[in-house]
This record gives sequence, C-alpha cells and structure tokens, in this order.
Amino acid sequence: MKNEDESVVVTGVALVSSLGLTADETWDALLSGKHGTLPIKDFNANGFQCRVAAQVQNLDHSSLGVHPRDARIMDKHSYMLLKCARDAFTQSNLDKTSLAPEDIGFFAGMGMVDYKVEDLIPSIMKSMDSERNLDYNAFYSGGYQEIYPLWPLAMSNNISFCQIAISLNLKGENAVFSPHSDSGAQAIIEGMNTIRDKRTKAVLAGGVSEKISPSNLARAHLFKILNTSERDGEKLCRPFAANRNGTILGEGCGMLTLESRSSANKRGVQSLASIAGYGFAFESEEEFAGPTAGAISHAMKEAIDMAEIKPSGIDIIIAHGDGTNVGDKNEIEAIHEIFSDYLNKVNVYSSKGALGHLLAGAAAADTVLGIYMLKNGKIPPTLNSVLSDKNIKFNLVNKSPLKVIPKRIMVNCQSYEGQCVSLIIEMVK
Repeated sequence: MKNEDESVVVTGVALVSSLGLTADETWDALLSGKHGTLPIKDFNANGFQCRVAAQVQNLDHSSLGVHPRDARIMDKHSYMLLKCARDAFTQSNLDKTSLAPEDIGFFAGMGMVDYKVEDLIPSIMKSMDSERNLDYNAFYSGGYQEIYPLWPLAMSNNISFCQIAISLNLKGENAVFSPHSDSGAQAIIEGMNTIRDKRTKAVLAGGVSEKISPSNLARAHLFKILNTSERDGEKLCRPFAANRNGTILGEGCGMLTLESRSSANKRGVQSLASIAGYGFAFESEEEFAGPTAGAISHAMKEAIDMAEIKPSGIDIIIAHGDGTNVGDKNEIEAIHEIFSDYLNKVNVYSSKGALGHLLAGAAAADTVLGIYMLKNGKIPPTLNSVLSDKNIKFNLVNKSPLKVIPKRIMVNCQSYEGQCVSLIIEMVK
C-alpha cells in the first residue's frame, strides 16, 4: 500500500522550446497547432541533406543577466538549462524556502557539447606561414596561447551544469546523464529516488537538448534518423504518419521541481502531479539504432507494475513518436501489445511534429506537457500526422485538441543505442 504523504510530487515546472521561452507560451502554441520547424539560421547548413530544425530564439547571456566572462564557457544549451532551472526553482518557491542548499539536489540529462570554430580562429591566424598554411611550429611556440585557457571546459556538459548549480546555490546530490532522450528520464528518476531515500528534501531534475550545430546535425545524419526527403516540398517530422520519413532536430529544455508530498504540504506549495512509476529496458535492433518493440513493451509494463495499476489506468500516452519508420513501427507494436484490451480508450500524442526531437531534453519536456494535460484537460494535436499509419489501432490525437479528463499519463522515451524508459505521472488526489 502506498504512503500518499511520502509520494514524490512535482511542485514546479519549466519549459523552453522553439515555440516559446516559457511553458505557458509553448502550451498555447501547441493548442493552436503551431510548429517551430524552420530553415536553420545559426550556421550555413547547405552541405547537409536536412537543413531545417526547431531552434530556440531570443535567448542569450544578456537576456539572462549572465556576465560576459562566464558566457565564454557557456552556449545555448547552458542558457536553456539556466532559464528552466530558475523558472522551476521559483515556481516551487525554493527561492523562499528555509531548506539548506545541501538538501536540494540537481539532476539533468544533457547531450554532446560542440566547440565553436570561431574560438580557434585567432590561434590559427597566428600560426599561418607565408603561404597561409598551418605551421605547427608557430602554433606550439606561441599560437596556442591565443586560445582562451578555459576553452576545453566549454565542451564538458558538467561545466554548464555546475554553473547553474552555483547560480542557484544547489549543494545536494547531483549527477549528469547523457546523451539521448532516456537520459532526461533517468535524471527525473534519480531525483525521485533520492527523495524517497531521504537523501535530499527537494530536487531540480530534467533535461536539455544539444545546440543545433554542424557536429550535432552530422551525428543525427550518421544515426540515419533525419528526414532527408524532399517529398511534399518540405521536411517535417510526421509521428506515426503513413508518410513518415524521419525526424527533425529541435532545441529545448524541460525542468521539474520534485519533493515529497509531506514536504510540499509543509511548505504550503501546490502539488501539480505525482510520479507513480517508471520502467527501463534495453534491446537494440540490428539495422536500426533504436530499441526493439519488445524492449519498449517491457519498459511500459514495468512502469505500470510499479504504479500498481492495470493498463486500463493509463489515459494518455505521450509517445516517443520520432517519425522514423522503424522507431514508430516498434512503438506502435509495443502499445498494441501492452494495451491490447483497451486500445479504444488510449489517447496517444507526440510532441516532435511541433517541437522537433529534443534528444536529452525530450522526456523532461514531454513530462511538463503531460502535467499541463492533467491540469487543463486537453491534448494538443500531433502535427503533420493526419494521414496516420494504417496499422494503428489506438486513438492518435492528430486533428485538433481533444478534451479529456485524464488521471494518469505515460511518457515514453528512447535512445538511439537501444535504451528506453517509461514514466507515469498522475493527478494528485
């Protein structure tokens, strides 16, 4: 029997995406049927087959009050994480709490951090010979000194993580998980377990995407997950659609404040939702980078068992739904297996048609959206997927917002190395 007072609840949420710099802005845009996929602006992507992405706009060090000195080892992923961490921290009134810094933990899923070519240009220019070739003798005798001494640190995701922890004076248990969308779910689960084990009293947990960069885009091409087709004149992510042909990368971050229900009651803050269960699995495909249908089924069943419910107790599935042919096929099969007797009652949604694939930020962002669904009684439409896969037997919400009264929502996420995780959030009674 569950002890409701010791259940782990969410008392703050934050979201940054291509559709807005707050959770409210993103939610309103999703209900309006908007998407953030546009031609890549931050660099020349002409050499790539996929030249679109859902990028975050109008977020930099000056808008967040970050000193230019500190900004030298930060980048857009740092700013997204800082913005969300601050917002979730404030919404849950942790900025006004008497909790000691050592009692507040911090966990985040983060991806790869790529260097900026412009950081190396002064050194390269000073190391050129008379024919404009790179002279290594000149580089090692003095040219290297033009590189900012802390430049290597900028490529460690731990550095941004530590900067945010310092900014908010977080001194409790902490860890970074990397690099795919399961890492954001792992961060939430680790935060949940530190509270259950009474190792912390409150936790900030979530995930942040990588910055869209040439290296980031190249990695996605190597995984063969991107929509590189010119069909229909535009490249979009079409989750569970009959004409799906790959995903689109996105930028964004999701962050939650977690604590025990008794702690939230004692502090006088509202419990937005509780985390009821989770499940993990791993099994990779031979010719596809994602997990098998069997692994996805196992993760979902494990989460349902931990929540001490039956499949019929899930009202909404926020699917991984990345728009890849095999990935969506495997998730469809898994949902059919686990919810075989209740398929006409299960509503399924994917955010990736609107926000793109946020990688390490995907699970946390979807969890925030799930909390908004619980609060508002609506499911936004899954974009670009009106012509759904003919094999689907569940209710894919894909035409207009659907009014519902959900009690529990399952969030699925997957890596491109075979891992998958399912989380269950529920209304607080």
